[in-house]
Amino acid sequence: MTAKADPRPDWEVFLRALLDTLDAHMPAEERAVLLRAIGAQMAALSPIPPEDTLSGLEARINERLAEPRWGTVSIALDSSGPALVLTHETAPHLGTGQDSAGGWMGPVLEGLHAGWIAAQPGAEPDIQTNLVSAEHDRFVLRYGV
Repeated sequence: MTAKADPRPDWEVFLRALLDTLDAHMPAEERAVLLRAIGAQMAALSPIPPEDTLSGLEARINERLAEPRWGTVSIALDSSGPALVLTHETAPHLGTGQDSAGGWMGPVLEGLHAGWIAAQPGAEPDIQTNLVSAEHDRFVLRYGV
């Protein structure tokens, strides 16, 4: 008898246990702070080389996202102010007991993209990335003042 292949990624059980444990032991805002810090640490561990153009930065970020199958991002200038709009699509979706929509991914992406962009030439280190909207596996973020 052969074992049936599990279609879930290898990390899913660990990640679900981690997120459920965070939900059980941390208020939502503290959990978001921690997840943002984890995203920033991910960016530090997998840095993006300096890029002179948005299209170059977008390409390098998408290269980093491809290997772990974390989706794709498109970057555009925000016409309403000095900011970038990042649309991150097909992000991993994993709901938890208290977060069936998988919204935990928003703070992770805030930290990840802020870390990558802050390391680029001319970037202001104090500018934050903020989640604008989240729909299943599509997150829109704004990097700017």
